[in-house]
Amino acid sequence: MERGELWWARLDEERAVVLLSGGPGPDFPAVQIVAPATPAQKAGFLLLSGDQAADPDERRRVLDAAGPDPRATGIEVFFGAEEGLAEPGVVRVALPQQGKIFCTWGTTVSRDSLLTRIGLLSPAKQHELDVALALAGRE
Repeated sequence: MERGELWWARLDEERAVVLLSGGPGPDFPAVQIVAPATPAQKAGFLLLSGDQAADPDERRRVLDAAGPDPRATGIEVFFGAEEGLAEPGVVRVALPQQGKIFCTWGTTVSRDSLLTRIGLLSPAKQHELDVALALAGRE
């Protein structure tokens, strides 16, 4: 098992995950891949893409343009066919905001719960994910 591998895993149901570390196991920190937010779900929220977040100048520009009052700010790192997924998905993380706690899809998966390897992140996509997790305080 390697850091950056995508797997189908049996959690409450079969879900795609990205391993956040590798090694012999038996357990691995991972984050679930979920459906991208719909326009209705984004209402009042600011969501940066992984590539926007990974570029400090672009991140600053987007955050400045949003003004001081979005209800929450997050990052969606997009995954699709290049990563081996038939349907597009994202790892979505929320940036810390004083007095608020946001849901994350971080989890721990056992070797036994990993069903089928989907693929491996490219270095560029791994960088987007690393930046998003670091900005969310989940290094």
